[in-house]
Amino acid sequence: MALGVKNPPEPKIERIAGLVTRIKSGDIKIPKFQRGFVWYESQIIDLLESIYEGYPIGSLLFWLSETPMKSERDMGGFELPETPEKYPRNYVLDGQQRLTTIYGVLNWPDRDKLHKLNVRFDLDNLSFQHFAGEHNDRHVPMNILFNTSEFIEFQKKLSEFTDGKELIDRANVLYETFREYLIPVVTIQEKSVEDVCPIFERINSTGTQLNQFDLMVAATWSNAFDLNDQVAEIRDSAKLKDFENIDNTIYLKMMSSIHGFGSKRTGVFKLRSLSPEVLITLAKTVQNSAERAIDFLSTDISVPSDAFLPYENLLVVYAYFFSKVKTPTHDQLNALRKWFWQCGFSEHFRGATEGFLEQDLASVDCLIEGDLNALKLPFNLEKSDLLRRQFWKNSAFSKTFAVMLARKNPRNLTNGEMIDTEKALSVFNEKEFHHIFPKDFLKGLGIEIPKRNNICNVCFLSSLQNKRIGNAPPSSYLNESLRDLKEEGEDVLASNLIPFGDGAPWAKDDYGSFLEVRAAMILEEIRNNW
Repeated sequence: MALGVKNPPEPKIERIAGLVTRIKSGDIKIPKFQRGFVWYESQIIDLLESIYEGYPIGSLLFWLSETPMKSERDMGGFELPETPEKYPRNYVLDGQQRLTTIYGVLNWPDRDKLHKLNVRFDLDNLSFQHFAGEHNDRHVPMNILFNTSEFIEFQKKLSEFTDGKELIDRANVLYETFREYLIPVVTIQEKSVEDVCPIFERINSTGTQLNQFDLMVAATWSNAFDLNDQVAEIRDSAKLKDFENIDNTIYLKMMSSIHGFGSKRTGVFKLRSLSPEVLITLAKTVQNSAERAIDFLSTDISVPSDAFLPYENLLVVYAYFFSKVKTPTHDQLNALRKWFWQCGFSEHFRGATEGFLEQDLASVDCLIEGDLNALKLPFNLEKSDLLRRQFWKNSAFSKTFAVMLARKNPRNLTNGEMIDTEKALSVFNEKEFHHIFPKDFLKGLGIEIPKRNNICNVCFLSSLQNKRIGNAPPSSYLNESLRDLKEEGEDVLASNLIPFGDGAPWAKDDYGSFLEVRAAMILEEIRNNW
């Protein structure tokens, strides 16, 4: 027996006329998680031309479900009818922009209004045009094609032209083409929200990736609760700390975890079972917990923004803890603090995220119960790891490294002034970091790019001072700085974790030895934070 999907959905061929009728009856709906109508005028014309020429325009994907989902009340500006509570609905999963274009063009109500859905067909040039403000009796308004009486009246006007018969023939071809054009429609039936979500996430015909949060907005919606609004409130409260770019799914994980469903996808879907009142209360708890977690990260650990979070899942764990503990002990806070460095430098969430996060939440419960080592991760870093690692802005390790450097209160290498690390980290561009051995200088020595960009060659320096140094070797600019800084010189170097004293490798421009020595210093600093 051949293996395969049980009862796979099969496409059915439907006429445009039938689809329009189904939309008008309320049978087909646009779920709230879909985007609004965003097509440009050129895209609308391209679609209409494809239909007229008989080209395929792709299939539509519907989900037939009795699950009440929040849906848009209109399609392209047209209000759609309500449907009975238990009436199955066909939600559009793929093809929204195409379907809205077809429906909107064929039902546009105001022929005098300039709008991208107000389209004419030029019977002379056999081309589609947007209404430009002047009526032309040789242009067929597309919104009369499905109105038989109006189309007959239009034919009568055409008959008054000397070439009326030819114009009427062309209009009839247009009429028949759009009424009879066939579109493949695939309908998914007997699927739960959990089953549909992976399908929904994978379809991407218009270039917009749709995700679990988008689906849950519709799945949990009621007149009393809107997940979008609740998360927007949480996000607004986080703006003061520059953590407004956290992915929406993180807040779903917070809600699910704090309520006791866990952080996995299966737990998140259980949120649908909660009443609007419970969801509202839960959202407020999440907001308070997220605010406390962000405050801890920004004030205690000195993470200036979400751009420097090694992993967003850290927020789920911290919010979970602060939802359970109103007054943490010194030892608990210390354990949470160390866990940040351990997660970042061990790249804790690089692999099986769901499983690790679930284990971490269980470890938080143990921490609350008194096991101060519950969250602790083993220290497996070696100097060789640092000597192989490059500095990349988007890597968890580099973000953690940058925050660690910032906590050292680094001073400017050229003048000893304190560096505004919060500003530098918030800007977070390459100019706010400095290659101690300048990249161009190393290029001149024949050093390959990966080694030039080694993480042990990076420290803070303002963009202005970075320009002043240019490609000067460290033996030149650092010695000059030490002469100017005098007794403060060693403190300035130490604040940047740069070796100093007799025999410092940079004094002889010995890059290989410098990396070895600084890697050891960085490793010791990491160990101290661990």
